Amino acid sequence: MRNKTLVKTILIGLFTAISLVLFLLEFPIIPGNTALKMDFSDIPPLIGAISFGPLFGVAVEAFKNILELSFKGLGTQMGFGNLMNFIVGIAFIIPFSLIYRSLTKAEKFKGLAASYIAGALSTACLLIVGVGANYVIAPLFFKYFLNQEIPKQVLWGFIGSAGILNAVKGIVLTVCAYPISKAVKNQLENFKA
Repeated sequence: MRNKTLVKTILIGLFTAISLVLFLLEFPIIPGNTALKMDFSDIPPLIGAISFGPLFGVAVEAFKNILELSFKGLGTQMGFGNLMNFIVGIAFIIPFSLIYRSLTKAEKFKGLAASYIAGALSTACLLIVGVGANYVIAPLFFKYFLNQEIPKQVLWGFIGSAGILNAVKGIVLTVCAYPISKAVKNQLENFKA
């Protein structure tokens, strides 16, 4: 009998590696704003959270951001981008995996319907947490780490741009979650506890 903890640890490493590669392939989607970039690195933690539970997804999100930060360094944002990526990532992944798993266990909703309901609710959570985190954390972070004050007008402009990015990210994750999780479901069945 194989050790399930060892297998899950190896899978967290594998999902983290895939997520890190996808994170490094980021690209800007908002014209004139190169600080906010789109990437597909939340797909592996989401699939992991659907398959193995929310803590699996949180672990992959954390390791992905720690590794990306160690490869790229603190940069001009002093790790702020990684912190926000982690916060909004888990703000989507945790509710999505919990809602999706409960809907499919209740058998009231199957497959695509469960995915879209979970995605819509999780995207709302992502947007709320993203606005709140940017409103609270950004001024403190920039004041104490970068010695810069952010005027309220600039802060709200940034929050608006981040909201657009987060909405796009939530939609992309929702659309990708079901077909990808269905495609890898059979392969991951053998590793579930």
